[in-house]
Amino acid sequence: LRETFTPGFLSPTRSRMTPESAPNEPREVASLFNLVNGRRPQSYTDQERREIDKLIDMVARADSPSLSSSWQRGLLPGTWRLAYLQPGPDGGGVDRRIPFPELPFNESYQRFTEDTVLNIGELLGPAIEVRVSGSLEESDVTDLKVPKRFVANINQGKICALGHGEGRGGGICAPLPIEGQGLFDGVYLGERLRIGQNLNGGGARVVQLRIA
Repeated sequence: LRETFTPGFLSPTRSRMTPESAPNEPREVASLFNLVNGRRPQSYTDQERREIDKLIDMVARADSPSLSSSWQRGLLPGTWRLAYLQPGPDGGGVDRRIPFPELPFNESYQRFTEDTVLNIGELLGPAIEVRVSGSLEESDVTDLKVPKRFVANINQGKICALGHGEGRGGGICAPLPIEGQGLFDGVYLGERLRIGQNLNGGGARVVQLRIA
């Protein structure tokens, strides 16, 4: 999901991952990557969504012997871009403390370290974005099976203008009063693609691609 340029409002974002294919990546994950790479969540046809949802369900169930049930902790740190949103069973989306407008040119990112998470949502393309951050904990550090549960304790928010884009920070910021706890499962984690499931809201799943 990585390009070295900051995308324009309407231009698609392609992966900056190198190489373009990941060694030993399961076939289902590679197919999913090819369908969502360079796309935004609002850009899919109904037929494409059906195909993508089928692949997400296959990966989540670990239908193929090539799909590992182990959680590779060291692959999570980095910056990930939202490429696809699969609504929950009742049509629910992702629970957000501050709603990000679902405009066709806006991007959403998450930046993880071993113990922090930063959520970045564009309000008017990369010109204005909301950044919400806090600590990140594994519910059980001894459990390395998927789904892997995490707790995010959000304690800081800000709205920023004229930053570097692609979740890289910078710009002029003003604080936002925000705090709360988020729960999510890591459903799949690979070198260039991850699937997470939101547990605070309606059980929506997100497909994200690594950009850094």
